Amino acid sequence: MEDDRNREELTELLGRFFGPSEAESAEREIRAGDRLFDVSPSPQVAPELLEDIKQRIAVRLAAPRRGSHPLYRYGGAAAAVIVVALIGFFGRPAQEPSDIHYASLIPAALWDSDDIVSDDMKLAYFRSELRRVETQMLALDADDGEVATGALDEVEMELIRIERQFWKE
Repeated sequence: MEDDRNREELTELLGRFFGPSEAESAEREIRAGDRLFDVSPSPQVAPELLEDIKQRIAVRLAAPRRGSHPLYRYGGAAAAVIVVALIGFFGRPAQEPSDIHYASLIPAALWDSDDIVSDDMKLAYFRSELRRVETQMLALDADDGEVATGALDEVEMELIRIERQFWKE
């Protein structure tokens, strides 16, 4: 069962890289190679050779490491710090102080004024519309005869129109 699953996985994998006939041929060659490995097992290592290798590893691990002089160790780090500092100081040209320019939604001329609404035509238009609607609302509230019947609906529609126009611009 395990062998069947391995065979299917190998067939699927080879099918991704080769055509169907080439995949079958490659699979046969791989299976033949596996059978050759099964028939001729690897030679056993002599126990004396294995012990000799283990001894060499133990001697190598037990030997004190030849340490380098601290001057060599820290000298490289100091040289790197000096190089980075020199690049930092001399690598970039000095920047000239310049005027600060920021992108803004409101033009710079408006910031100079005390009354932003009067300087911007769109805001001035909306201010006048709001004042007109305010007078209509006050007239409705006071029950003056200036506003005709159904004016409340007209005022509401006017407010909705102004709000939509404001957000579109």
